[in-house]
Amino acid sequence: MKLFWRCWVIVATLVLARTGLAANYDPDLTWRTIRTDHFNITFHQGEEQLAEEFSQKIEEIYATMLAEIGWEPRRRTELVLVDRTDSANGYASVVPYNAIVIFVTAPQEDSTLSLYEDWSHAIATHEFTHILHMDTNHGIVRVARAVVGRIASTNDISPWWLVEGFATFQETRHTTGGRGRSPFVDMIKRTAVVEDDFPPLGNMDGLQADPPAGNLRYLFGQDFIQYVADHQGEQVWTKWVHTYGSSIPYILPSKKVFKKRLVPLYFDWKDHLHLKYGAQAEAVKAVGQREGRLISDGIASCSAPRFAPDRQKLVWSCYDSKTGSALWMSDGEGNEPERLLK
Repeated sequence: MKLFWRCWVIVATLVLARTGLAANYDPDLTWRTIRTDHFNITFHQGEEQLAEEFSQKIEEIYATMLAEIGWEPRRRTELVLVDRTDSANGYASVVPYNAIVIFVTAPQEDSTLSLYEDWSHAIATHEFTHILHMDTNHGIVRVARAVVGRIASTNDISPWWLVEGFATFQETRHTTGGRGRSPFVDMIKRTAVVEDDFPPLGNMDGLQADPPAGNLRYLFGQDFIQYVADHQGEQVWTKWVHTYGSSIPYILPSKKVFKKRLVPLYFDWKDHLHLKYGAQAEAVKAVGQREGRLISDGIASCSAPRFAPDRQKLVWSCYDSKTGSALWMSDGEGNEPERLLK
């Protein structure tokens, strides 16, 4: 019994550490809420039409994902639509209640999110998958919830690559786009294989400063989950969600669900990608390669290059975790790059 309570103290600590839905918005915004069968949709002025579109779309997603995951939340989900940032993103939490925040700005073309037909459908599918995944609870977890509340959630403290990879898997499975189909994402994974920089299982959460940084958990997590689904059936991960959602955290039920532990599965998947991308690399070499010249330091994340009208100067922006954002400039051939603005 002492071990049981110690486990749930650890669970509570980890969940609270990862829960941070507080956000600051312009106090001059006027907020309204409309209700659907299962959601409260809150939005500010200027987003009335979008909120109306979401009110229909989100209920369709609700029905689709309930059939997929086999879990129905007991409570309504709060959905907040925000159009006050250029960042295409969203987040979800089940503590202290089911809540989703969506930044409605569509992704830019150089984003891993850029392959979509309907951005609002893609992001809503991804975030509502999080709600169903993290809210699923049975057995000992449900007993713990009755005692300590909603912080008792083993699915909520799964490895990040599994949480985000599963949502990205569903985002790809239930839309016509998704990161699992993106050529840009495919390039990132292929580069990791060809340059012998494949992430170890212990670093799939992407807790690193080097690119693709936090994107690891989405891109490689989705690919790993897709690989297992391809070999064991797409519903095997739904079985995982319900099995892990009824167990003591970190006592992984992988052998029970997959008939094999996660580590050997990881190496099977890694070998598969090395064969796949290795063959692609050899095919490219056979045709002949045309390689560019790297003019950034290769560490910072750089984007948006632009030539001056006379093409004598090239300007671009970079960001890295040590020095922050900056503008850089070189001559038209990329020679002698210098930092302009910090």
